[in-house]
Amino acid sequence: MLLDARSHLPMKRVLMIGHLALCLHPSELQAVRKVCPPGALANYKWGEYADRFFTECLGVSDVSSLDCSPYEGATIIHDLSQPIPSELKGKFDVVVEGGTLEHVFNFPIAIANLMQMTRVGGSIFALTVANNLCGHGFYQFSPEIIFRVFTAENGFNLGKVLALCPRFPGIELVPIRHVFEVADPARVGGRVGLLTGRPIVLCFDARRTADLPIFANSPMQSDYAAAWAGRTRESSLPRWITNLAFYPFLRAWLSETSCFQSFRYWLMGQLQRRECSLNNKRLYKKVEWPKIEA
Repeated sequence: MLLDARSHLPMKRVLMIGHLALCLHPSELQAVRKVCPPGALANYKWGEYADRFFTECLGVSDVSSLDCSPYEGATIIHDLSQPIPSELKGKFDVVVEGGTLEHVFNFPIAIANLMQMTRVGGSIFALTVANNLCGHGFYQFSPEIIFRVFTAENGFNLGKVLALCPRFPGIELVPIRHVFEVADPARVGGRVGLLTGRPIVLCFDARRTADLPIFANSPMQSDYAAAWAGRTRESSLPRWITNLAFYPFLRAWLSETSCFQSFRYWLMGQLQRRECSLNNKRLYKKVEWPKIEA
């Protein structure tokens, strides 16, 4: 995503949240070198800090890193649970968040800090944990919070939100092959849930379009906001399931057995599992992982 953005997004000043490591498998390293200037990432070592990637591959002239501790050599020491100082506001063309937010206790302040450090016309590129990474940090995030935070009301235009499906909790261990574009819960009129047997991480970019107060109004979950506004939504379950108890020919049987209700709930549960699946094309669209092109 960063390599693709370099052609249309100014990248003079870049801020890494945490001193990010660069983990490129041989095929990925080969693809990156093909589109970078000759000699880029020479003598690359697995897991080295990503500074060279930004300077040699993206042409960034000023690379900074922010952390709450100096133990990994960050250039800016600040706890993201606390508001950033005024001198950092609007300072960076690109803010890259590669997996820090889930480790910061005061998430609303942390995400607002990232948004405020991005200049108008600049972008945030972020990757954060979703499913099956319990214990990795304080939090796991849903698509809902991404769609509700990066809005025009907060001065941002959100790009695509992608669900990446690594094979292992150590998501860098093998290349990621399966990628899905995630639907906005407000657009589909319901919650975008997901049950999976593998870890899921969410990847997105958002461009700052205006210098507006961040969270002047607190984000609200879209299905509740719709309900409060009197906008009802259809159940995602087939109507014949939700209305099953009212079929006339079942009334006599229902009066004689309690098993029917259990069966109805079991059937509803199975349909919910299907709804919360990557096979649900209404919520998840399979896409090709962006190819690195010159």
